[in-house]
Amino acid sequence: MISPDVKIVAVIPAYNEGWTIAKVIQGVRQVVDVVVVVDDCSKDDTCIKASSAGAYVIRHETNGGYDKSIEDGFKEAAKLGAGVIVTCDADGQHRPEDISKVLEPILKGDADVVAGQRNKLSRFGEKIFAIYARWRFGLHDPLCGLKAYRREVYDKVGYFDTFNSIGTQLLVEAWKNGYSIANVSVIVLPRPDESRFYAKLFRANVKILKAMFKIIRFTIWKTRKTV
Repeated sequence: MISPDVKIVAVIPAYNEGWTIAKVIQGVRQVVDVVVVVDDCSKDDTCIKASSAGAYVIRHETNGGYDKSIEDGFKEAAKLGAGVIVTCDADGQHRPEDISKVLEPILKGDADVVAGQRNKLSRFGEKIFAIYARWRFGLHDPLCGLKAYRREVYDKVGYFDTFNSIGTQLLVEAWKNGYSIANVSVIVLPRPDESRFYAKLFRANVKILKAMFKIIRFTIWKTRKTV
């Protein structure tokens, strides 16, 4: 079991999420110690609203994408002394009670990494990636943005992502290094507006499948270590 004094830091990547970011931060702050928002060069008031809601905000001067945002958020979380790092989306689709659910196996010492498993996958690419990840790594929903990691996993690997894997590389690195991974069912709420990342269905599926093939290529000859 992890010490009750461990610091839990949430990393939230955000791009033009001014409509939702303040409410998301308010909910997340109920279950974590520090919220780090990485504003990926938003054109709206995401940065101002995130700061006003009590988040520690990192502002990108140019748009770097989802993985770059979480990479920078992890670096900051480590500097802040995080013992557990949780990622969640800025669009209001993750419930605070589900953040608690993904944290629970780590805090109890039952897992090193926890991945949320959404109640519904709407895109073809997500379903294909999930089928492959379940067979290869035991991951039921690799693209769910709600995940939690023991700090040791990040320190061991040394990075979150190196090839734009849509938030999956560190998961796979954890698997490869023999860390225990748990899947926890979560409920995804409807977005109040259109997804920034998956705005075009065809492009979204192409992007997801490209990420999957990167993961396949990265791990094709790799075996899982024992610890």
